[in-house]
Amino acid sequence: MAEPMRNFVARSLAIIALLAICNAVLAGERVVSKYTSTARGKSLSFKDDSDVPEGGFEALFSGFGGYQLLHLAGDERSWINIRFGKQTVSLYRATMEAGGGTFPHKANDIVEWRGSEKDGRFIPYAIIYRLSAGNDETRKTHTRLVIIKLDKERSAVIGYTEGANEDAEAKELADKARSK
Repeated sequence: MAEPMRNFVARSLAIIALLAICNAVLAGERVVSKYTSTARGKSLSFKDDSDVPEGGFEALFSGFGGYQLLHLAGDERSWINIRFGKQTVSLYRATMEAGGGTFPHKANDIVEWRGSEKDGRFIPYAIIYRLSAGNDETRKTHTRLVIIKLDKERSAVIGYTEGANEDAEAKELADKARSK
């Protein structure tokens, strides 16, 4: 894509995100971030599978708006699935693709929840969390922020960001998902 076209697309996306945020403000809502932890001590339940050859665990964590996070690990990979009510959405394949390397795994305990807040009520529409993965050729690791749109049983990985502006770009991508 030519540089002028790339700049036009980037400006257009920024304007769309700004309009979505302005719409929320006019409706008396604020777009905010809240944070939860996937530290083992914060889990609602924890199942240790370290005694099987590929190892791993399954841990359930509280979220917001009726959502729960199911943090899974095995074979040196880890990821988050989304649970809403009795439905669990498997995001393994999309998360491994977004990891962009070998053995993608959740890089820390932080999960950012993007949502709107009105009259003290928080309504989440996306989560953002950091993945780390390796590169077999360079033997180096990289990290990326993975963005998941929350849509009950239709929740899905909608992209990732990396680099100097990854945090702002991840929030922008999450906020665009709100308006779809």
